[in-house]
Amino acid sequence: MELTYSNVCPSDCRASCRIKTKVRNGKIVGIKGDPLDEYTKTLCVKGYAQLNKVYAPDRIVHPMKQNGKGTGRWEQISWEQALTEIAKKLIAVKKRNNNLFPVCLNKYLGNMGLLSKSIEGFFNSIGFITKMVGSPCVATGVSALNLSFGKCKKPFPEDMLNADLIIIWGGNPAWTTTHQMRYIFEAREKGAKLVVIDPVLTATAARSDFYIQIKPGRDLELALGIAKVLLDEDLIDRDFLIGYSNGWSEFKALLEKVDLAQIEAITDISVVEIRNLARLIGNSKPMTIWLGAGVQHTATGGLAFRVISALSAMTGNIGVSGGNIHYATFEAWEFAGEFASIKPAGTTTSTENKGEVHGHRYIGTGRFAELMFLEPPIDFLWVAYHNPVAQAPDSNAVKKALDSIETVVVADQFLTSTAELADYFLPVASHYEYEDIVVSYWHYGAAINQKAIEPLGESRSDFEIMRELAIKLNKLSPGFSSFPVKRLASDWLNLEMEPQYPRLGIADYHELIDHYRRVDLAEVPWQDKKFMTPSGKYEFPLELALGNNDLYVGETGIYPFRLLRTRNFATHNSQYRVSVCMKGLSEKTRVLLHPEIANLIGVEEGMKVKIYNQLNEIVLPASLSKSMPTDIVVVYLGCEFEQEFEFNSIIALVDTDLGEEYADGKGLAFNDTYVNLVRA
Repeated sequence: MELTYSNVCPSDCRASCRIKTKVRNGKIVGIKGDPLDEYTKTLCVKGYAQLNKVYAPDRIVHPMKQNGKGTGRWEQISWEQALTEIAKKLIAVKKRNNNLFPVCLNKYLGNMGLLSKSIEGFFNSIGFITKMVGSPCVATGVSALNLSFGKCKKPFPEDMLNADLIIIWGGNPAWTTTHQMRYIFEAREKGAKLVVIDPVLTATAARSDFYIQIKPGRDLELALGIAKVLLDEDLIDRDFLIGYSNGWSEFKALLEKVDLAQIEAITDISVVEIRNLARLIGNSKPMTIWLGAGVQHTATGGLAFRVISALSAMTGNIGVSGGNIHYATFEAWEFAGEFASIKPAGTTTSTENKGEVHGHRYIGTGRFAELMFLEPPIDFLWVAYHNPVAQAPDSNAVKKALDSIETVVVADQFLTSTAELADYFLPVASHYEYEDIVVSYWHYGAAINQKAIEPLGESRSDFEIMRELAIKLNKLSPGFSSFPVKRLASDWLNLEMEPQYPRLGIADYHELIDHYRRVDLAEVPWQDKKFMTPSGKYEFPLELALGNNDLYVGETGIYPFRLLRTRNFATHNSQYRVSVCMKGLSEKTRVLLHPEIANLIGVEEGMKVKIYNQLNEIVLPASLSKSMPTDIVVVYLGCEFEQEFEFNSIIALVDTDLGEEYADGKGLAFNDTYVNLVRA
């Protein structure tokens, strides 16, 4: 018997691709893009790899317990044993401390489905704990755009078709957002020009009309240089600046002090090239800017975002079709609050009970070393949809933190490098094995994820795991959790989606099976020029410190090369590197360097190179490429497979300048890492 189901990829990706899944005799036999989806229609290479991932031979489908962290001495246990032992440990923590601050939740965005929020819901239900919060990625960018506009908004993806000039700044959509490239190509066929600004000649840059090879971390200075020329040559929109902006006079005064010769020296981009780019921007309308993640992963990434967006404001490209900033918007998620609203049993909002704790304790995501110095210390850690050993900076510090914690629980599908240091492993079902809803933060499409097959082995969805753990806790310690255990997953989905039904034009989320629906946000934001800042106007950034080279310590001396960790077309962080089919398809882990660097250290293609800094050293084969400058080296993120090291062991933990405004913690400047090289 053959049936077809509607699914959706839940990865932290702009596309949130809808999928048509063919099932024969209870097994998935084929997947393809859903033709109903106006944005995706076809899948990327990672999407097609999902089928292999579901049935991968190394997928773990039974609960396991490790006898000694990192020993590899795993034993299969029952769900009853796993949940009972975990519940008893939570109860013991509260009994010892009279609070649950020693319990820590580390959850990130490995799954964007609404039901994944049941994890936060469960931990909210047991009491106030320690939470790792923030975003290593979007916190910086969203905070920056919130400060400038009052809220982070973007146009519909297809509005890019109306642009006369498209600037891709620090992004590589040809590899990371393939569906958007269709609109970029169509816009070029209509006459639009494509400019790419990136340290590396990427696949997107290779398809551009103009490529600017910028030094990493110099985005702020280049944007200031462009703004200076726009001002000097009167390529500005006075109506917007006078009527709809705040701080323009002060920003103008700052620009008048900018020295283009200094900008050239800092950026290695000639004054002539800066002027030509500024003139192209000033004489092209509408002009749109794609802000990529590469910009925000530097120490001045937030301020760089603000000055780059100021180029759109100066030229009157805000609130017009074909203009604006393409980054992200999370307005489509603002309805989802049922799980977040769960409060611990017995808590009140009154401050009269002086012995009562009134909030969670927060630590910024990625900052695992800080967990070892908290008081009270962390005794219990739950890791979900995250692989911090492979993804957080200074992975050796992450390993030390995990080793110091009495009980570590990892809920995942594979024995990741983080799971190898856990005490308990709980097998999570794939998204083909339970019902869920995913809403895109790029094109705002809402899609249903039907249950297409039964969970493999004893895998369970996160919702089932949290619900059963709440039941077990309350059996052992009545009233320990306030999680509504009688509410089914379908009840939760309906409650979460109900506020969105009018905005989607549906009465029940199951209607999404046969229809493509978008949350009814504005196709073009800010058309009324009413911004959500305190002034009600666009806010220019005024906190500039021109020529402050203290921000760039490390460019000379014993670590002369800047290390960039960039996206690979076939992986998504570390999610797909465990998939067998990615062994050959994904780029094998290597260090990419300019031939001049290779000649300097005496290596040829394929020879081993030791990459080292104050944190650690790793050895990789060299791959020579003229697509990058001579002062940087590149390693593709998430490609290592069965390696004896973690690439992030040499990535420094450096804060960005923004992030707290949006995510209660600054972002992480992954691209502010410096290394030296030697032939191994």
